[in-house]
Amino acid sequence: MSTDESIDKYKIRIRELESQMSALKHELKETKSLLSEETEKQKFYQLIADFAFGWELWFSPSGEIKYCSPSCFDLTGFTSNQIIGSGSIAELLVYQTDCGKFSDFLSQSLDQVLMNQTLEFRILTRTKQLRWCIMNVRGVYDKLGKYLGIRASIQDITRLKRAMGQIQEMEAVKELEDRTRQRLQSQLIAKDRELVSFLMQLSQKNELLSKVTNLLRPLKSGFPEKNRKQLLILLEMIEINVTTPVDWPMIETELEKIHPGFFNRLQAKHPSISVKDKKLCAWLRLGLSSREISGLQNITSKSVEIARIRLRKKLKLSDKTRLANYMSKL
Repeated sequence: MSTDESIDKYKIRIRELESQMSALKHELKETKSLLSEETEKQKFYQLIADFAFGWELWFSPSGEIKYCSPSCFDLTGFTSNQIIGSGSIAELLVYQTDCGKFSDFLSQSLDQVLMNQTLEFRILTRTKQLRWCIMNVRGVYDKLGKYLGIRASIQDITRLKRAMGQIQEMEAVKELEDRTRQRLQSQLIAKDRELVSFLMQLSQKNELLSKVTNLLRPLKSGFPEKNRKQLLILLEMIEINVTTPVDWPMIETELEKIHPGFFNRLQAKHPSISVKDKKLCAWLRLGLSSREISGLQNITSKSVEIARIRLRKKLKLSDKTRLANYMSKL
């Protein structure tokens, strides 16, 4: 090969190299431009997110963590570099039971299947503390509308969850208390009915025996001598049963169970009230009529009405106030 041919060959090679160099310079310039643009975007995002109260993340469309705000340390115990270096938040932090739903949520958000959605999940911090978090995601786009991934904002809602748990617990306790109160109220109503029923039966029995006595007494003189003795024995037995006193301590105890504090309130409001009046007040509080009260005390209904009038005066009640209503409100 002659010298001229060699020179021409080298010139051609030089022109090829210069062309390649020019192409490389152009490619390098474009790469630098893209890198600079990407860096500016990250700086802009970082400028806002670095000082955000919550934990801010930026995932690329492929799921790579492109940015993690420093506030992650307060929530997780890991630095932003450690989280970025881990490559997977699910493996590093997310509670095992919630890993599946977290990964599905992140994947669907990156694929833009979910738009502006939220997820509640649990994490285990670096010190193995369990915390509740809520994550809000949103797509990130440049000025030309190019998809750049998603922004994720994560907040600690552990206190809120605990507060909600306390509220639920309080509601459960309140519901239990309400049920207990209703059950006790039902029991008291049943006791009240039972006591009133017992007193009414006792009153009716006394009234019946009293009538029988009044009917038999005039017949004594007309009975033959041999039967008169038996009649007198029968009358004596009936009169003994009629005059059998009501077990007042038992009535007082049962009424106190049904209407706690009734006697104390009555005594406090009317200190000068007598024991006899106190008993009448108890009968009225139980809703007994004058006739039923007369049967219990073996007196006439008229005598009970007179006792009620005297009691009304002692209590200084107006004519518009019913005695029974007044007792029911004590």
